[in-house]
Amino acid sequence: MIKSHTKQQGPPETSAHLNDALLKLGALNLIEGCLGDVVGKAVLIVAEDPQLGWYDATAPASVAAVLKEMGATVKTLMVGAPENSPFDFVQTAIDAADEVIFFARIGDQGRFKSQYRFVSQNQKPCAVMSYARNAAMLAGGYGLLTHRAMATLKGVIDEITLGARHIRITCPLGTDIEGSPGQSLTKGNDVVVNRYPMGVPKPVPINDFNGMVKLTHFLTPAGSKVYEPAYLALPEIVTVQIDGTRMSEITGPGDLVAAFKCHYEKVATQFGLDALNIDSWHAGIHPLMGYDMLASADPERWSQTVFSNPRVLHFHTCGIGPPGEICWMIIDPTITLDGVALWENGRLHPERFAPTMEVLRAFPELAIAFAAPVGEIGLGDEF
Repeated sequence: MIKSHTKQQGPPETSAHLNDALLKLGALNLIEGCLGDVVGKAVLIVAEDPQLGWYDATAPASVAAVLKEMGATVKTLMVGAPENSPFDFVQTAIDAADEVIFFARIGDQGRFKSQYRFVSQNQKPCAVMSYARNAAMLAGGYGLLTHRAMATLKGVIDEITLGARHIRITCPLGTDIEGSPGQSLTKGNDVVVNRYPMGVPKPVPINDFNGMVKLTHFLTPAGSKVYEPAYLALPEIVTVQIDGTRMSEITGPGDLVAAFKCHYEKVATQFGLDALNIDSWHAGIHPLMGYDMLASADPERWSQTVFSNPRVLHFHTCGIGPPGEICWMIIDPTITLDGVALWENGRLHPERFAPTMEVLRAFPELAIAFAAPVGEIGLGDEF
């Protein structure tokens, strides 16, 4: 049983009480890991209004202070909630900057295909999307675990998962699907922003997978489009039969299945999508990502934050191409690659593959983190 040994997340109002030295270390990890040398550069920080409850003011302010100490000029731009079209004033500010850091959901909306134009140098994203939503996350294990180490691990896991001949996914509720990624590992970035902290590998295409997925808790949005209601509660299990990229059968309590289908039809109709299409999946890889607020308090915020924890695998559905518009959150998956479980019951085991074991040797802090991962994911069932 994994026990959470430290609080990684807290409500925004707790942020002011954190150690300034740890906040500075978290800010340095973001800047050095994602941007590198910032001397003489103009850095734009896009910060979401803390009153919306997703981000605090302390985390972006801490990063701004460290950037200035490192020789950058900094402008902070306050924004509101995401909408379904880009904000012109944000693009104007981006055009005047060398680098952009988003402490705002609008940076996540276009992670696969940005709503905003960025100047790319050497094919690397020059925009950073922070999933460290407050000072507690920035100054905790989630924000402090070396970004370069996590990015290296992510690249190796990409090669292992997308290079596998056979993958099987199961979970305690009875999910059981298997298949092959169906394509060779592609080069380049899977997203157009630089994720911080690094928490997921490239999505695995669902093309050749078959079986059944057991769903509970919530259907949640992927974060790219805005729609209401944003989520659908699943108080009982709904079973979806997968046949390649299609949902071929949906079963469960009659009223819940009807609500499930209605939710999909509404979202698909609003955005002109294929309701029954399933695009891809990936699971969390960050051992110190924790979420100590209840998922039920805000299922949308929960799903778009907790996905980095290895206890969570999520599918991209309702639309062709990631991220789709509706996510399935599978809890405590076992993911077996060519007969070896890289994830087992929600715990990532990089020591089981030679390439990932080499990463642990190169970055001892990763080995320490994976030996004592955080199990708290907002469901009251840390295991």
